[in-house]
Amino acid sequence: MPKRISEIFGVAEEDLKKEGVFNGFIDLDSKFYVDPHLLGSTKVPELENSYLSFKTHFTKIVHLLETTKHSGDRFFREAHKKLIFPELPFVSLGYSTEGTSGSGIGSGIALNLTKTAWEIIQAGITDPVIFELVGLIEENIGADRISDMAIHIILLDLLTYSERVARNLNLNTCQAKAGGKEFLLPAISGSNRPTVLIPCEILNDLPVANGWDDIDRVCAHNEDLRNRVNEIIGDSWKDESGKKRRITKRELKNILLHHPEVLKDLVEQYKSNPAEKYDFDKDPSGQLIWHNIAREYANLYPLLLGVDKVTPENILQLVLKICNHFKALVEANGLSVHFWDESKNLRNERFAQLLFFGIADAYCGAHNLDLNREPNAGRGPVDFKISSGYNARVNVEIKYTSNNIRSGYEKQLPIYDAAERTQYSIFLIIRTTESIKALEELIIYRKDQVAAGKRAPEIFVVDGRVLPSASKMK
Repeated sequence: MPKRISEIFGVAEEDLKKEGVFNGFIDLDSKFYVDPHLLGSTKVPELENSYLSFKTHFTKIVHLLETTKHSGDRFFREAHKKLIFPELPFVSLGYSTEGTSGSGIGSGIALNLTKTAWEIIQAGITDPVIFELVGLIEENIGADRISDMAIHIILLDLLTYSERVARNLNLNTCQAKAGGKEFLLPAISGSNRPTVLIPCEILNDLPVANGWDDIDRVCAHNEDLRNRVNEIIGDSWKDESGKKRRITKRELKNILLHHPEVLKDLVEQYKSNPAEKYDFDKDPSGQLIWHNIAREYANLYPLLLGVDKVTPENILQLVLKICNHFKALVEANGLSVHFWDESKNLRNERFAQLLFFGIADAYCGAHNLDLNREPNAGRGPVDFKISSGYNARVNVEIKYTSNNIRSGYEKQLPIYDAAERTQYSIFLIIRTTESIKALEELIIYRKDQVAAGKRAPEIFVVDGRVLPSASKMK
């Protein structure tokens, strides 16, 4: 089970909360991002001037590109240089005890970003805030990279904040140097690796602007602007059957650059809307509470696997036993309610994956079974790999019926199986919809595959709907 920062440093969760520190997990990617929009309203004293630093950095780039005559001149090259953000040699969001955080922005991505920024400036938009929204239209730029840029620019402020928290909470520290200054930063005992602590109030769980799907949020309170964007896009966002399709960043970029007045309005709308920080107390997306829920259910409903030795022959049955136990927890012991937030909205599929992972990990740990989440294998991550010995592996892929289960079954698991040399696969489907047409079709598809002598992953169904209690059923 991944551990949280409070556990690693041996400090109470409440003490970290009083200091406003994000109490994330070690060795588990975070889906929270430093939101530049939130920097302007932070009350953290060390970050008082952070947003000004962020804007100043990009204002300089705008000035350079305003002077640029062609992509080879010194002004363009200098702007390009300022958009390169190497991976930081410090531990941060979603970090590992062995490595560093974030992917940074190398020369290639920075060059494309410089060209796009130059096009935007040539279209007459010179507000540096455009760099907060560039994820709308620039390939390979998402919330994670915008977050990395922000952390890079305000790093010294974050180090000063981390140093104060370490002093206040008497954390283990190590010396680190950055920007010509010396810091005493929190460090995991025995590792001597500095840790950058992040204040909760500058974090968000949603991308600032990660593509067309985020346009509505950027102009959330301006129906006229939203309608104008929709009108400009028109039928280009529909497929041959007339259904909506995903607009690519390249398409959206072309549209907005040909209508710079709309892009300018988007910038103004974004600036006028107050930034909303994530509610860590309620944790609506369930990115943190899955950990406590998994522990609670594993303790309340222990599982004995009933074997002395795990072998290639019995490992599938053991994993199926864990899946059956998970099914009982969901359908009979109230775990299903946690798939939905307080507003009865379905939490992200990642929540269910983490919840299963946490519960399964508790049972595997008690029986010396290894459980690893999302190994980097082949063309993509496998949600779970349970292993005991080189030839005893089972992949478990978890999907909601509200998502494309056929695509996941047909394309993902065979690829992962080949990459990981996995002996068995289980496709665990959580029913979150009333309609089960897609599920029924998938079951028939599997039967056809088996009848044809082909390898077909097991299908395991769990009803994740919240059903009325027996007393309320007529």
